Amino acid sequence: MKKSLIILLLIATTCFSQRYKPKKGGGLYTTADNKIDKGWFFGIGGTYTIAYPKTTYDTTLDSAGNTYNQNYIGDPKGKFGLFVEIGKFKMNGKRVINYMDYALAYKWFRGGEDYTFENSINNSPVTTINNEGSFGDHLVSGNFRIGHRIDNSEKTFIVNGLGLNLDYHFIKGRSSTPVIPNGDYEDGPNDILGEMHYFFAMGFKTKSRLVIMPIIETPILALFPFNHIVSTHPYYNGRFRPIMFRIRFMFLSKDSDSCPKVYNPMGISPEGGGMK
Repeated sequence: MKKSLIILLLIATTCFSQRYKPKKGGGLYTTADNKIDKGWFFGIGGTYTIAYPKTTYDTTLDSAGNTYNQNYIGDPKGKFGLFVEIGKFKMNGKRVINYMDYALAYKWFRGGEDYTFENSINNSPVTTINNEGSFGDHLVSGNFRIGHRIDNSEKTFIVNGLGLNLDYHFIKGRSSTPVIPNGDYEDGPNDILGEMHYFFAMGFKTKSRLVIMPIIETPILALFPFNHIVSTHPYYNGRFRPIMFRIRFMFLSKDSDSCPKVYNPMGISPEGGGMK
Protein backbone atom coordinates (compact mmCIF):
# COMPACT_ATOMS: atom_id res chain seq x y z
CA MET A 1 0.00 0.00 0.00
CA LYS A 2 2.71 2.49 0.98
CA LYS A 3 4.90 1.76 -2.05
CA SER A 4 1.94 1.90 -4.45
CA LEU A 5 0.82 5.26 -3.07
CA ILE A 6 4.27 6.82 -3.43
CA ILE A 7 4.74 5.43 -6.98
CA LEU A 8 1.38 6.88 -8.08
CA LEU A 9 2.19 10.28 -6.63
CA LEU A 10 5.59 10.34 -8.33
CA ILE A 11 3.97 9.47 -11.68
CA ALA A 12 1.47 12.27 -11.18
CA THR A 13 4.29 14.69 -10.44
CA THR A 14 6.09 13.76 -13.67
CA CYS A 15 2.95 14.16 -15.75
CA PHE A 16 2.11 17.59 -14.31
CA SER A 17 5.68 18.83 -14.65
CA GLN A 18 5.69 18.10 -18.38
CA ARG A 19 2.60 20.19 -19.06
CA TYR A 20 4.11 23.60 -18.34
CA LYS A 21 7.64 24.96 -18.60
CA PRO A 22 7.80 28.55 -17.39
CA LYS A 23 10.18 30.98 -19.05
CA LYS A 24 13.32 31.91 -17.20
CA GLY A 25 12.38 34.42 -14.56
CA GLY A 26 8.68 33.79 -15.17
CA GLY A 27 6.02 31.39 -13.96
CA LEU A 28 4.16 31.68 -10.71
CA TYR A 29 7.18 32.81 -8.70
CA THR A 30 9.53 35.37 -10.22
CA THR A 31 12.01 35.67 -7.37
CA ALA A 32 15.71 34.97 -7.77
CA ASP A 33 17.55 32.30 -5.80
CA ASN A 34 18.48 34.76 -3.06
CA LYS A 35 14.91 35.98 -2.56
CA ILE A 36 11.89 34.19 -1.19
CA ASP A 37 8.13 34.18 -1.16
CA LYS A 38 6.98 33.65 2.39
CA GLY A 39 4.04 33.94 4.71
CA TRP A 40 1.92 32.04 7.17
CA PHE A 41 -0.81 29.44 6.70
CA PHE A 42 -3.79 27.84 8.37
CA GLY A 43 -5.03 24.37 7.46
CA ILE A 44 -8.06 22.31 8.38
CA GLY A 45 -9.06 18.81 7.31
CA GLY A 46 -9.19 15.28 8.57
CA THR A 47 -7.38 12.07 9.35
CA TYR A 48 -8.15 8.48 8.46
CA THR A 49 -6.58 5.30 9.85
CA ILE A 50 -6.26 2.67 7.13
CA ALA A 51 -6.64 -0.74 8.79
CA TYR A 52 -4.33 -3.57 7.81
CA PRO A 53 -5.82 -7.09 7.17
CA LYS A 54 -7.40 -8.85 10.11
CA THR A 55 -5.50 -11.18 12.45
CA THR A 56 -6.67 -14.78 12.88
CA TYR A 57 -5.57 -17.78 14.95
CA ASP A 58 -7.02 -21.31 14.93
CA THR A 59 -6.38 -24.35 17.09
CA THR A 60 -7.70 -27.89 16.58
CA LEU A 61 -7.61 -30.83 18.95
CA ASP A 62 -8.87 -34.36 18.27
CA SER A 63 -9.69 -36.33 21.40
CA ALA A 64 -11.99 -39.25 22.22
CA GLY A 65 -13.53 -39.23 18.80
CA ASN A 66 -14.34 -35.50 18.93
CA THR A 67 -12.77 -32.49 17.19
CA TYR A 68 -12.38 -29.31 19.25
CA ASN A 69 -11.82 -26.00 17.44
CA GLN A 70 -10.95 -22.54 18.78
CA ASN A 71 -11.03 -19.63 16.36
CA TYR A 72 -9.80 -16.08 17.14
CA ILE A 73 -10.41 -13.10 14.84
CA GLY A 74 -9.26 -9.50 15.27
CA ASP A 75 -10.76 -7.32 12.53
CA PRO A 76 -9.40 -3.71 12.60
CA LYS A 77 -11.62 -0.83 11.46
CA GLY A 78 -10.46 2.61 10.30
CA LYS A 79 -12.30 5.83 11.19
CA PHE A 80 -12.14 9.52 10.35
CA GLY A 81 -10.78 12.15 12.71
CA LEU A 82 -9.85 15.85 12.71
CA PHE A 83 -6.69 17.72 11.66
CA VAL A 84 -5.86 21.40 12.25
CA GLU A 85 -2.56 23.20 11.67
CA ILE A 86 -0.96 26.65 11.70
CA GLY A 87 2.53 27.59 10.56
CA LYS A 88 4.83 29.52 8.21
CA PHE A 89 6.23 28.73 4.75
CA LYS A 90 8.98 29.86 2.37
CA MET A 91 9.41 29.31 -1.38
CA ASN A 92 12.25 30.38 -3.68
CA GLY A 93 13.55 29.84 -7.20
CA LYS A 94 16.17 27.18 -6.50
CA ARG A 95 16.16 24.06 -8.67
CA VAL A 96 16.01 21.30 -6.06
CA ILE A 97 14.87 22.33 -2.58
CA ASN A 98 12.60 25.30 -3.23
CA TYR A 99 9.84 24.78 -0.64
CA MET A 100 9.94 24.74 3.18
CA ASP A 101 7.41 25.02 5.98
CA TYR A 102 7.11 24.42 9.70
CA ALA A 103 3.90 24.08 11.69
CA LEU A 104 2.14 23.18 14.89
CA ALA A 105 -0.75 20.76 14.39
CA TYR A 106 -3.54 18.96 16.22
CA LYS A 107 -4.36 15.37 15.18
CA TRP A 108 -7.26 13.16 16.20
CA PHE A 109 -6.68 9.50 15.29
CA ARG A 110 -9.68 7.16 15.53
CA GLY A 111 -10.25 3.48 14.83
CA GLY A 112 -11.36 0.21 16.34
CA GLU A 113 -11.29 -3.57 16.28
CA ASP A 114 -14.02 -6.22 16.14
CA TYR A 115 -12.87 -9.22 18.20
CA THR A 116 -14.50 -12.63 17.88
CA PHE A 117 -13.78 -15.88 19.73
CA GLU A 118 -15.58 -19.08 18.78
CA ASN A 119 -15.32 -22.46 20.48
CA SER A 120 -16.83 -25.42 18.61
CA ILE A 121 -17.05 -29.18 18.90
CA ASN A 122 -17.35 -31.20 15.70
CA ASN A 123 -17.92 -27.94 13.78
CA SER A 124 -20.89 -27.03 15.98
CA PRO A 125 -20.46 -23.69 17.86
CA VAL A 126 -20.54 -24.03 21.63
CA THR A 127 -19.31 -20.64 22.81
CA THR A 128 -19.10 -17.37 20.89
CA ILE A 129 -17.69 -14.13 22.34
CA ASN A 130 -17.84 -10.79 20.52
CA ASN A 131 -15.98 -7.72 21.73
CA GLU A 132 -15.75 -4.30 20.08
CA GLY A 133 -12.66 -2.22 20.81
CA SER A 134 -12.02 1.39 19.87
CA PHE A 135 -9.50 4.20 20.20
CA GLY A 136 -9.62 7.97 19.85
CA ASP A 137 -6.24 9.60 20.54
CA HIS A 138 -5.61 13.36 20.56
CA LEU A 139 -2.10 14.48 19.60
CA VAL A 140 -0.18 17.74 19.40
CA SER A 141 2.45 17.69 16.65
CA GLY A 142 5.45 19.77 15.62
CA ASN A 143 6.33 19.51 11.90
CA PHE A 144 9.12 20.55 9.53
CA ARG A 145 8.98 19.91 5.75
CA ILE A 146 11.12 20.51 2.69
CA GLY A 147 10.19 19.78 -0.89
CA HIS A 148 10.49 20.42 -4.60
CA ARG A 149 7.95 22.77 -6.20
CA ILE A 150 7.07 22.51 -9.89
CA ASP A 151 5.12 25.31 -11.58
CA ASN A 152 2.28 23.72 -13.52
CA SER A 153 1.00 27.06 -14.91
CA GLU A 154 1.05 30.71 -13.98
CA LYS A 155 -1.65 30.03 -11.41
CA THR A 156 -0.90 26.50 -10.14
CA PHE A 157 1.98 24.44 -8.83
CA ILE A 158 2.63 21.06 -7.22
CA VAL A 159 4.95 20.08 -4.39
CA ASN A 160 6.51 16.73 -3.42
CA GLY A 161 8.57 16.44 -0.30
CA LEU A 162 9.59 14.88 2.99
CA GLY A 163 9.04 16.04 6.52
CA LEU A 164 9.69 15.27 10.16
CA ASN A 165 7.03 15.21 12.86
CA LEU A 166 7.27 14.91 16.63
CA ASP A 167 3.93 13.94 18.20
CA TYR A 168 2.69 13.74 21.77
CA HIS A 169 -0.49 11.90 22.84
CA PHE A 170 -1.97 14.30 25.38
CA ILE A 171 -5.35 12.53 25.56
CA LYS A 172 -5.79 8.79 25.02
CA GLY A 173 -9.25 7.26 24.70
CA ARG A 174 -8.96 3.50 24.36
CA SER A 175 -11.24 0.51 24.84
CA SER A 176 -9.12 -2.59 24.30
CA THR A 177 -9.94 -6.10 23.09
CA PRO A 178 -8.65 -9.50 24.32
CA VAL A 179 -5.29 -10.80 23.14
CA ILE A 180 -5.12 -13.20 20.20
CA PRO A 181 -2.60 -16.04 20.88
CA ASN A 182 0.74 -15.89 19.04
CA GLY A 183 0.03 -12.32 17.88
CA ASP A 184 1.68 -8.93 18.40
CA TYR A 185 -0.59 -7.15 20.85
CA GLU A 186 -0.11 -3.53 21.94
CA ASP A 187 -2.46 -1.18 23.76
CA GLY A 188 -1.37 1.61 21.41
CA PRO A 189 1.69 3.50 20.15
CA ASN A 190 4.23 5.19 22.38
CA ASP A 191 3.16 8.47 24.02
CA ILE A 192 5.88 10.31 22.07
CA LEU A 193 6.39 9.54 18.37
CA GLY A 194 9.08 10.77 15.98
CA GLU A 195 8.50 10.02 12.29
CA MET A 196 9.51 10.90 8.75
CA HIS A 197 6.57 11.50 6.43
CA TYR A 198 5.91 12.02 2.72
CA PHE A 199 3.59 14.76 1.46
CA PHE A 200 2.06 15.74 -1.88
CA ALA A 201 0.25 19.03 -2.54
CA MET A 202 -1.24 21.23 -5.27
CA GLY A 203 -1.27 25.02 -4.97
CA PHE A 204 -3.81 27.39 -6.53
CA LYS A 205 -3.04 31.10 -6.59
CA THR A 206 -5.93 33.55 -6.25
CA LYS A 207 -6.09 37.21 -7.30
CA SER A 208 -5.32 38.31 -3.74
CA ARG A 209 -2.35 37.29 -1.56
CA LEU A 210 -4.05 33.94 -0.85
CA VAL A 211 -2.81 30.57 -2.13
CA ILE A 212 -5.09 27.55 -1.58
CA MET A 213 -3.24 24.24 -1.31
CA PRO A 214 -4.83 20.81 -0.77
CA ILE A 215 -2.26 18.50 0.81
CA ILE A 216 -2.06 14.84 1.80
CA GLU A 217 0.62 13.07 3.83
CA THR A 218 1.45 9.82 5.57
CA PRO A 219 4.37 8.60 7.70
CA ILE A 220 6.94 6.44 5.91
CA LEU A 221 9.54 5.76 8.63
CA ALA A 222 9.41 5.55 12.43
CA LEU A 223 12.35 7.30 14.10
CA PHE A 224 11.30 7.25 17.77
CA PRO A 225 10.97 4.78 19.30
CA PHE A 226 13.42 3.12 16.93
CA ASN A 227 12.60 -0.45 17.97
CA HIS A 228 10.03 -0.69 15.19
CA ILE A 229 10.92 1.30 12.07
CA VAL A 230 7.69 0.59 10.18
CA SER A 231 5.40 3.58 9.85
CA THR A 232 2.09 2.01 10.91
CA HIS A 233 0.62 2.49 14.39
CA PRO A 234 -0.18 -0.54 16.60
CA TYR A 235 -3.55 -0.81 18.34
CA TYR A 236 -4.59 -4.06 20.04
CA ASN A 237 -4.20 -7.02 17.64
CA GLY A 238 -3.82 -4.92 14.48
CA ARG A 239 -1.94 -2.07 12.83
CA PHE A 240 -3.17 1.15 11.23
CA ARG A 241 -1.70 3.59 8.70
CA PRO A 242 -2.60 7.23 9.47
CA ILE A 243 -3.44 9.45 6.50
CA MET A 244 -3.70 13.24 6.99
CA PHE A 245 -5.46 15.46 4.45
CA ARG A 246 -6.50 19.11 4.59
CA ILE A 247 -7.02 22.36 2.74
CA ARG A 248 -4.27 24.83 3.52
CA PHE A 249 -4.84 28.59 3.20
CA MET A 250 -1.48 30.28 2.60
CA PHE A 251 -1.19 34.07 2.98
CA LEU A 252 1.74 35.66 1.16
CA SER A 253 3.48 38.46 3.03
CA LYS A 254 3.24 41.94 1.50
CA ASP A 255 6.91 41.98 0.43
CA SER A 256 6.62 38.75 -1.61
CA ASP A 257 7.20 39.24 -5.35
CA SER A 258 4.25 36.97 -6.13
CA CYS A 259 1.76 39.34 -4.53
CA PRO A 260 -0.48 41.25 -6.95
CA LYS A 261 0.53 44.83 -7.65
CA VAL A 262 -1.57 47.46 -5.92
CA TYR A 263 -2.41 50.74 -7.61
CA ASN A 264 -3.46 53.96 -5.97
CA PRO A 265 -6.89 55.53 -6.58
CA MET A 266 -5.42 57.86 -9.26
CA GLY A 267 -4.33 54.86 -11.31
CA ILE A 268 -0.58 55.48 -11.01
CA SER A 269 1.51 52.31 -10.87
CA PRO A 270 4.03 51.87 -8.03
CA GLU A 271 6.84 51.78 -10.62
CA GLY A 272 6.10 55.38 -11.57
CA GLY A 273 4.23 54.56 -14.77
CA GLY A 274 1.30 56.44 -16.13
CA MET A 275 -2.41 55.82 -15.92
CA LYS A 276 -3.49 52.17 -15.97
